[in-house]
Amino acid sequence: MEKKISIIIPCYNAEQYLDRCLFSLVNQTIDLDKLEIICVNDASTDGTWDKLCSWERRYPENLLLVDCEKNGKLGRARNIGLSYATGDYIAFLDADDWMELDSYERLYWIMQQYQCEIVAFQFVRDDGVQNIWEWQNRRDREDFYLDLSQDEERRKLLVTALMDNGCTDKMYTREFVEDNHLRFPEGRAYEDIYWGVLTQIHARHVCFFNEKLYHYYINPESLVMKKDEAYHMDIFHTTMMMWEECARRGALEKYPREMELNFLIYYYLGGLKMLALRYTDLKYKEFQEMCRVVMQTVPEYKTNPYLVQVLDAMQQLQIALIDQNISIGEFAQVVDMIRGGR
Repeated sequence: MEKKISIIIPCYNAEQYLDRCLFSLVNQTIDLDKLEIICVNDASTDGTWDKLCSWERRYPENLLLVDCEKNGKLGRARNIGLSYATGDYIAFLDADDWMELDSYERLYWIMQQYQCEIVAFQFVRDDGVQNIWEWQNRRDREDFYLDLSQDEERRKLLVTALMDNGCTDKMYTREFVEDNHLRFPEGRAYEDIYWGVLTQIHARHVCFFNEKLYHYYINPESLVMKKDEAYHMDIFHTTMMMWEECARRGALEKYPREMELNFLIYYYLGGLKMLALRYTDLKYKEFQEMCRVVMQTVPEYKTNPYLVQVLDAMQQLQIALIDQNISIGEFAQVVDMIRGGR
C-alpha cells in the first residue's frame, strides 16, 4: 500500500528512549501501512543503531534506517530524512518524545478534509513518569482555519506567536515542503528559527488542531537545557541565515516591518535570553556585538510600530537598551533581572 505519512526521526544517543518513541508509532490507530518511519542515526556513540536495527527486523515494511558516519546535528539529520521521504505528508518526531496513539489518524483526516498545507497541533510537557491526562486536558481551545492568501493575514501571522517555529508540532504536505525548497540549516543549533519563519512566509492554508498530541519529554540532558556550551551561540548565526534567506526570497521587501520585528525577537531578545540563561559567566562582549549587529542590520528598528503593539513592557525595555552602550555593571543587572523572571 502507498505510504501516506513520512515520519522523520533524528536519533542521537537515544537508545534509552527509542522503545517508547517507536511503540507510539507502530501502535497508531491509523493503518500502519500508511506510515513510513524514517530513522536517521546521527553517528550515535551508544546502542542507538543496534536498537533501531532490532525494530527494523520487526517492522521491515515500515521502518527505513539511515546510518550517518559523522554527526551533523538535527538540521542535517532532518534534511537526510526529507531526501528519503515518499509520503504525501511529512511529520517530524524527536527520538526522546512520543505521540498519542490516535495522532496520525486524526491529522491525516484534517489534511484530507481541509486540503491545508500545514496542520499545527499542541504538545504537552511530560516527564514520562505519571499519566499526564490525570491532571491535564488534551484540549484547551477550539480548532480554526487560517487563510493566508491575503498579505494582511500573513502580516498578522508574522508578528504574533500564533504559529511557533517548531517543526515537531506540525504536519506538512510534502508538496509544500518541496515546492518551496524548505530545508533546515545544517551543523547549527536553533535550526527551527530558520525553518519556522520560512514556512510562515510561504504557507497559504493552515489548520490549527488545538489538541495535545505530542509528548515533549522533559529531558534534563537535552541539548537546549545544557549550560556553557558553545553551540548556544548558534542562535545568532541561524537567525542571520534566516534573515539572509528571507531577503533572497523577497520577504524583507514585501513584509519589511514584520520581518524587522522577527529579527529583533529572535536575534536580540532571544539572544539576550540565551546569554543570560545558558551561560554562567557574564557575556558582556557578546551583548555589545549583538547590539552592534542589530543597529547595522535593522537601523530603523526604533520606529517599528509593532514594538508597542506586540511586545510587552519588559521586552520593550530590553529593546531600549540596544543603542544605550550600557556598562558591564548595568548589563549584569539586566542578566539578573532575566534570570529572576526566567
